[in-house]
Amino acid sequence: MDLFGMDVNLWAAGAALVEAIIVAAAAAFAFGQVREARLTREDQSRPFVILDFEISRPPFIHLVVKNIGKSIARRVRIQTDPPLASSLDGKPQWEPIAKLRLFSEEIPSIAPDREIWMFFDSFKDRAQGQFDDLYRVTVTYEGERGRSYADEMVLDLSIYRNISVIDQHTIHDVHKQLKKIADSVDRWGAGVGHGSGLLVVTRDDKREDHARAVRRFRARSDASFAPRESSEPRAQWELRRLRQRLARRLAVLSDRVDPEE
Repeated sequence: MDLFGMDVNLWAAGAALVEAIIVAAAAAFAFGQVREARLTREDQSRPFVILDFEISRPPFIHLVVKNIGKSIARRVRIQTDPPLASSLDGKPQWEPIAKLRLFSEEIPSIAPDREIWMFFDSFKDRAQGQFDDLYRVTVTYEGERGRSYADEMVLDLSIYRNISVIDQHTIHDVHKQLKKIADSVDRWGAGVGHGSGLLVVTRDDKREDHARAVRRFRARSDASFAPRESSEPRAQWELRRLRQRLARRLAVLSDRVDPEE
């Protein structure tokens, strides 16, 4: 019996076994890495639908449904525990918010970055303790490849109470100011329903007004001249003649002045 030969065979078998274990471990590690990379890519490109409160203009409370993911979400369902309740529920021409189709039926699809806004309530009308502030939300939907998602979140309205928020002007404020300007400009027009219009004066109009003023000035100076009366003191007559000469001199000088200069 060759013991040396048996030792060689045992070493060879052991080496082969170790090599097989290493290959299997490497394959398992590689598979895990590929699977992790695939899941990471799916998570980065998956849809992600949320329901949240929007308190940007207190005391008004809005609800917003938004897909903050990178792909379209299909067959979206939103459930809350307890059901959403607003102080406006039960008022005429106001359907209870929990019965809206958005919360009672399936939403066919929500595109990425798509938002659905709705008015929910007002802190002034929502007395603390009269309505629930804490809601547990479950949002279920499907991704592009049919993968199902079920995300849970908690909405707590009480954290927004008594918070001071700086009023920020939005595009709606810009629209209001532009409408005011447009209404003011519209009143400048002439015609029915408008004001008296805008007076537009051209350079020719200014020259004509200047010439007309000069003619009136000369007419007044000519009409004011009269010979000396016997009862008129000489000093007064001389003063009247001086004013006459100065008026005519000013009229001559005014002809040489361009009203545009």
